[in-house]
Amino acid sequence: MKIEQFIKDFEKQYNYKVIYITKYGSKLYGTDNPNSDTDYKGLFIPSKESVLLKKDIEHYNFNSNNTNTKNSKDDIDLQLFSIYKWFSLLKKGETGAIDILFSLFREDTQVFNDPKYTLVLKENYRRFYNRNLHSFLGYCVGQSKVYNIRGERFNELHSFVEYFSELAKEHGADKLESIYPLVKELFAKHKYKYIKFVSAPTSRGSGEAKEGIYIEVLGKRFLGTVTIKYFLEKITDMEEQFGNRARASAKGVDFKALSHAVRVIDEVEELIDDEFITFPLKNRLYVTSIKEGERTLEEVMDYIDQKLNVVQAKLENSSLPNRSDEVFIDRLLLEWVEGIRFYL
Repeated sequence: MKIEQFIKDFEKQYNYKVIYITKYGSKLYGTDNPNSDTDYKGLFIPSKESVLLKKDIEHYNFNSNNTNTKNSKDDIDLQLFSIYKWFSLLKKGETGAIDILFSLFREDTQVFNDPKYTLVLKENYRRFYNRNLHSFLGYCVGQSKVYNIRGERFNELHSFVEYFSELAKEHGADKLESIYPLVKELFAKHKYKYIKFVSAPTSRGSGEAKEGIYIEVLGKRFLGTVTIKYFLEKITDMEEQFGNRARASAKGVDFKALSHAVRVIDEVEELIDDEFITFPLKNRLYVTSIKEGERTLEEVMDYIDQKLNVVQAKLENSSLPNRSDEVFIDRLLLEWVEGIRFYL
């Protein structure tokens, strides 16, 4: 189905006025690839009758894919928002709503545009948003909590505990140093980042300091003179200290979700600095590299954590308005829906 036909059918069925539709998601951000499907978002004005009778709808969803399979690049996934609902989401600082607002300035992704309405939105775009950007930052904080480096550390520790659980069945009473050659083979095979051999002075006695070979597990050192059983008990305790969130994140990293977190936090920073968000994204190459799994989890989490501190500080000192211009918005709604003319 073509977008033009959809608009015609939608307006006929509901007696609503579609005023704007744009490509959304990766096509808007500039992070798409040849296999990316196309999402659309847009705006409509409900009829006066439906509003008065409280029969108007807040949003409308359409998907051309009627199967249970993933969308192909030829499928249409479209969501339209009532102008009422959209203004409400803008006031709340909702991510998608603000993206639609600034998509008005990227003409090459627009598939339908009624300038009678969209020119007013573009000329007054600063009236619609405010410093309530917690929806933006909340998403980034959520990703930071879920995809913390703890997940990667837990992965290593869990496999290490499993390995020693098998060894302890027959060699639990043996000294840890007795199986160092086996541990070296394990390190060569798995390339651990947070578990390793270290050489350091021992703390025994008051005589000349001696060097000992330790196994360091997530920063905690174990001398080779302890038994395998003791070592296993201690690293098992360490594993149990990890919460469910760390275990969940260890199962797999959703780099697409992390790319959205980076995209969002950079959008917030640009909005604070310039009172504008640019599409395609200024950092689209970096966001795309994360999405494609070309960056390590540790690197991305460092980026998000550092940016969160910077952006939260900027938001506290920003010149963004505390509230949207609600008088202007209400008058605009009355003019577009009720037909009442104001000099805006």
